[in-house]
Amino acid sequence: MIRRVLTLAILLLLWNAAASAEDSRPGRVFDLDRPGALEALRLSNPAHYIKVRQIMEGAFLRSDAEVSRWMQTNFQAQDVQYGPIVLTSHPPKRRLSFALDAMRYEGTVILTNVRGEIVPAK
Repeated sequence: MIRRVLTLAILLLLWNAAASAEDSRPGRVFDLDRPGALEALRLSNPAHYIKVRQIMEGAFLRSDAEVSRWMQTNFQAQDVQYGPIVLTSHPPKRRLSFALDAMRYEGTVILTNVRGEIVPAK
């Protein structure tokens, strides 16, 4: 009987730990590229709207190595993903995603600071 109670207690502790870890990750994703997304964000969460606008407007001004730390320091952004892949469009773009509180934001940053010539693949 004691063995079953102890086993059940351990299982409950493990389940609770797993549930807590799951809750610490942002659960919802907000697509910043969706039409009207920024206006909807401005109305629903003005504090995040201000941060998101500053992040999206300032990310391309920094070197790749600086983006994550800049976002964490200035906006308390977590889990910043700013991949090295430049989308082949004109103007060139990159994907950026990050978490603020319990919300994950994903969007496309237009790169206006790209130097050099775009050469098509052969």
